[in-house]
Amino acid sequence: MDQKRLDQICERGEKADQLLTEGRTRDALKAFNEIVKDLEKKGDYDSYLAAKVTLSLLRCYIKLGDFKKAYAVWNANLEESLQGIGIYSLESAQTTVPDMITYDMLCAFLHTLGDSGKEPTASAVNQYLSRVCEHALEHGDRSVMRTALSNWKQHLRDIFGATVPGDYAKPLIKFEKMLGDTVKPQALEFPKTSVWEKPRDFLEMSRLSTEKSPKPTRSQRRRVS
Repeated sequence: MDQKRLDQICERGEKADQLLTEGRTRDALKAFNEIVKDLEKKGDYDSYLAAKVTLSLLRCYIKLGDFKKAYAVWNANLEESLQGIGIYSLESAQTTVPDMITYDMLCAFLHTLGDSGKEPTASAVNQYLSRVCEHALEHGDRSVMRTALSNWKQHLRDIFGATVPGDYAKPLIKFEKMLGDTVKPQALEFPKTSVWEKPRDFLEMSRLSTEKSPKPTRSQRRRVS
């Protein structure tokens, strides 16, 4: 992809993001899907664009309450769609740190939609949101940390009900103490992603955009480290 086309795609992505910010979620989803069709038709995308547009689709479907489609995108097959490549790219951190923070928070929520059982689901939620909170603490981002803690409380209540087992509440309690304030659960929220601008130091994964790598297993893609 030449620089001119990259700039055009990024400009379209920014306009779609603005629609999402304005609450015009269906219009934003339409715009993002048009970008997907364009990229798939010409086949000139890279792992950054695949990650970026796939993250945007997840945000739109979750905002619309279409969790079935969000879950389907999250589990898309690497060998069959741009979304599958996008998820693989997100799992490989092929976009900015702010985008990865948003993705981690979306993953925590998406885990609550699965059927892995209460304990494995809570463990996954705790690992994703612990990572978000650690980063927020390190960078003094109290806003992201409060959002993460609010979502965290909601997720654990959705998993366990009113009584959350102590072992699963410990990391949440620890980070809330480190924040130094009590966070009241609010409606689920996710941080805004970064602008559509490919980092200058971006390193493309081994020709992922033109050669499909062997599909990772679901457990590999959902591994939290």
